[in-house]
Amino acid sequence: MKTKYETVLKVKKRQLDNAENNLNKARARQMEHEKAYVLAKQECEQFSLPKSGSIELLKSNLTIIDIARSVKNEALQKVELSKKEMVHYQHLYKKAHLDYEKMKYLQSEELKKIQIQLKKSEEKFIDELAVSRYFMEKIND
Repeated sequence: MKTKYETVLKVKKRQLDNAENNLNKARARQMEHEKAYVLAKQECEQFSLPKSGSIELLKSNLTIIDIARSVKNEALQKVELSKKEMVHYQHLYKKAHLDYEKMKYLQSEELKKIQIQLKKSEEKFIDELAVSRYFMEKIND
């Protein structure tokens, strides 16, 4: 049976699916950023200052260490940003799920009302049929 909520329910279902897809993509991005951060952290820990050598070697190692630290800090910022993004998409998913469930409930209530109306009209029809048969039998007798 068609209800007035059927098209709205389809739209809400599509929104829920989109929110779920966005959440999954954000989850994947967060995992990628966390892996990149772990790698950057390991690379940063690998570098050390030389015990002996020229000043040029020391300066180049310091530059490499600074670059590794900046890469690690950028990776950490991406991890923090992806965590915030995850919270945002989780909120959107919860909202979309709640809206979908509301529409589903309203549709089920509408269907219950329609079933009750159909049952009443069926009972009314059966009563009218019984009354007409009763009078037809009275007339025939």
